[in-house]
Amino acid sequence: MKITRRQAAISLAAASTGFWSAAFAQSGSRSGMPDVSSVRAFTRATYRYLHENPETGKNEHNAKRYIADALTRLGGFEIVDVPGLPTAVIAVLDTQRQGVTIALRAELDARPLDQGQTEPQNHDPRSRIDGVMHNCGHDAHAAMLLGAAKHIAANRRNFRGRTAFVFQPAEETAGGADDIVASGVLQKLGVQAVFAQHCAPKMPVGRIQLVRGTPLAGSTGFNLLLQGKESHAATPYAGSDLTLVAARFIGELTTLPARRMDIANRPMVISVTQMSTNAQTRNGLPSEVELRGTIRAFENLETPPEDVISISNLLRERIANLAAANDVDATLTLTRGSPPTRNDDVLFDTVYPPLKRIWGTSLSSPVWRGMFSEDFAFFSESFPALYFSLGIMRDGLGEADTHSRDFTLHPDALDVGTALLVSLARDVGPLLPASQL
Repeated sequence: MKITRRQAAISLAAASTGFWSAAFAQSGSRSGMPDVSSVRAFTRATYRYLHENPETGKNEHNAKRYIADALTRLGGFEIVDVPGLPTAVIAVLDTQRQGVTIALRAELDARPLDQGQTEPQNHDPRSRIDGVMHNCGHDAHAAMLLGAAKHIAANRRNFRGRTAFVFQPAEETAGGADDIVASGVLQKLGVQAVFAQHCAPKMPVGRIQLVRGTPLAGSTGFNLLLQGKESHAATPYAGSDLTLVAARFIGELTTLPARRMDIANRPMVISVTQMSTNAQTRNGLPSEVELRGTIRAFENLETPPEDVISISNLLRERIANLAAANDVDATLTLTRGSPPTRNDDVLFDTVYPPLKRIWGTSLSSPVWRGMFSEDFAFFSESFPALYFSLGIMRDGLGEADTHSRDFTLHPDALDVGTALLVSLARDVGPLLPASQL
């Protein structure tokens, strides 16, 4: 039966404090964090394989084969195809005990490094594919999810309902989470809530954070084409001097949020990341310059809060004025990326208290938001969803930022993340009412 996000939220709201307290008290096994030591070697071997054999978005054929083969050997999983996503793996484990269906999600894709870069030689494990690296933690996420699947399959008598293990391709490129949601496969499975975690550099191993509200911004890509009159570099006054004009645009765009908006209430970042020209020689000034970059905000660029100008209109107005002042033509193209990631309030209120009782000081809920974006947001638009941050720093590892060639994580973090996923299936699933299923 298809469940709308609103129906699920209403259903969760019906699960009062008394409901989940009773469900929590019924199981003495929920007295502490899950012991996942039996799958430690399996999880770490999976992490090593995926890290050493990275694949970019929608090319994760080896990763899919590895994961699907492992699930087949474990037995008891129904593998569900996702139309149009041949490298996706969704495996459903039915405990045959009454309960709801939740989804646990991880990503599969790696990232291309900058031209000429390779992963540092002292990393262990280390990518075997020059120019491609798992430097966002997706290999760890997938390994922890597969480890959780193995643990849950071996101990299914301690679980209820069904768990959908979602191994998603193409988080770093378009068409990953949004295509899974659009396919309707999770709706057909009756998924009532979706959970995910992400490696958090500089956060110590053993720490987990769950932020109320909107922890991550939405992203929008932009291309700005500037066109004017070319000239010899020796006579910039004879043309539009477009490289200098482009520099002015870069300064105006990147400072626009701070100087043209109320960023205390409408946080936004504009970053210009690429610039190219059509100049063919060193001594010629171009007739075209293209600026490319990203816009991060916690609101839809086209649909502003009440009584304020939209970001897209503000941007277009400012660009038009700058173009006129510099006597050039400017064409702006916006490409929607991921929306903001939102942790569902009702689901948070249902889940956080019992998890806090289990995980104690390991779990916290800081007041935090970041301008990073994640396509998990497409799940959070369609289902009640929660997105956790997992500490990965210990003994000099896990200190470099994601998307850096220096990115690492401490392997002990894999145990914590696997246990968290198991805990979500074991301790959270029974708290969600099944009346809407």
